[in-house]
Amino acid sequence: MSQHQREKKLSSSLACFSSGHNFCVDMKVSVVALAVLIAAFCYQTSAAPIGSDPPTSCCFTYVQRALPRSFVTDYYETNSLCSKPGVVFITRKGREVCANPEHDWVKKYVTELELN
Repeated sequence: MSQHQREKKLSSSLACFSSGHNFCVDMKVSVVALAVLIAAFCYQTSAAPIGSDPPTSCCFTYVQRALPRSFVTDYYETNSLCSKPGVVFITRKGREVCANPEHDWVKKYVTELELN
């Protein structure tokens, strides 16, 4: 291979810039470095352990009075990571209402909803 062929082959993978200073960058190295950075970023965003998602719904206050049972269509319990335990009742209109799981009427509604 002649000197001219070697220089042509070498220049095909180099990007040269001149802005006061001349410098060349091997494009293969740049592509590899960029791929490594992207892989590292993607790993960081998916490195959280399974089940470590923050709770999506927590109760900070409870409803003061019992809801009419006929208004309640479903329920779910708040995540154990929440500061206060809670039962969230879903009404016919789609409203979500926090209730204290220690109250008798809440326990009764949960039992009834489980049976249905």
